[in-house]
Amino acid sequence: MKGLNGYAERSASEKWTMSRMISIVPALSLALAGCIACVGEAAPANTTAAEKEAKPMSDLNIHLAIHAEQVVSARESDRPRCPFMGGDETIPFETKLKYLDTAEVRAFWLYGFRAAEGTMRDIGLLTEAKRKLEQLGKEAFIVCEPVGHPCGAPPADSPLFHSPPGTGWRYRVNAGGGFDYGCADIEANLVRDLVAATKSFRDAGFKKVFFDDDLRLGNWGDAITGCFCDACIAEFNRLHRKSFTREDLRQATQDPGLHAEVCEKWMAYNCGKVTEFMKAVNLPGIQIGIMVMHNAGRKHGVDLPAILAAVPDCLVRVGEGHFNDTGFDSDAGKASLIRSLETHKTIVNDVSRTYSENTVDPWPKLRPENMAQKLLIEVEHGLRNIMLMPPPLLDAPEYWEAIARVLPEAKAMAAKQDQGAKQ
Repeated sequence: MKGLNGYAERSASEKWTMSRMISIVPALSLALAGCIACVGEAAPANTTAAEKEAKPMSDLNIHLAIHAEQVVSARESDRPRCPFMGGDETIPFETKLKYLDTAEVRAFWLYGFRAAEGTMRDIGLLTEAKRKLEQLGKEAFIVCEPVGHPCGAPPADSPLFHSPPGTGWRYRVNAGGGFDYGCADIEANLVRDLVAATKSFRDAGFKKVFFDDDLRLGNWGDAITGCFCDACIAEFNRLHRKSFTREDLRQATQDPGLHAEVCEKWMAYNCGKVTEFMKAVNLPGIQIGIMVMHNAGRKHGVDLPAILAAVPDCLVRVGEGHFNDTGFDSDAGKASLIRSLETHKTIVNDVSRTYSENTVDPWPKLRPENMAQKLLIEVEHGLRNIMLMPPPLLDAPEYWEAIARVLPEAKAMAAKQDQGAKQ
């Protein structure tokens, strides 16, 4: 079968769900006042000078995020499958892999949880895909979309119009009082589900799991964001013994210079929710990571120093953005990409745990040669783990040909930089 896997025959509500495929994960209670109070802190003050030095760079590693359904065909397995957009299922995965081998792709990150589906994907199919990849000499890890990416409202007759698909989940509410459709709030039910999913991934033998850049509490931009739902505002007021209304917080976050104290407390509260999520899913036996949005920081609930203090071996995908030709072609676009990359890379201070954000959105609006050029920029600025998305790349040999053409230059650049760092 080729194309959208039965997409045309589906209802409006099903199409909306398929178009989002967002994900969410189990948790514990996030309302720990002591933890929230320390969320804005950086690394411990007793860090030695030697520890502050950048750790050695690693070899160049190319990674791709795809669906288990793209690895294991319906002919090979009768396990439950999720629909995905694009891709030619008539061509065996092994045939497509030949293109990827020219670009030296070593590892695959399988989508294990997508918030729009409200539950983890079939662990049996994920395990089969892992086994097949390993038999082919590749590594297999997990990537999750725990909260979901913003989108338009679903049809009014859809149950998703009022709440996300996960049991007990609730939508994130913006400062104007409306739902951020496609985005769940980070609360106990979501965390509960993602902790359970992470346990399943670990028990199935997966060693690493990345949480996508939807793991935040606001959309891209310069505004101070957060979840302004009644429950979050009530909890915030309880923690600080205040009586702010949504309108109070909206006005404060629109003028942080005039309301610095309340804005600082509001950012700390929302950052605490993300940090507590990372602590909850940081289970023994599996290494976790967070994919950071372009220019993401405390305004969006992402306090990277606090996350790294809470999860010292955390993997981090730096936020680059500029996923299409319109954003990437200009010098300003490239400069913005580099600034965000360097900011997050510097905070992590360990290239072995730092990954690039090289994707195409909307598909296929980034030319293959631009994706290859992004790779060169990433390597030039010290990254050695190159993370490629989205899954349709598997069926796009022209992208792999472009990457293969620049790979010798990228490897030579990395080797020269690494040699210089050792001297």
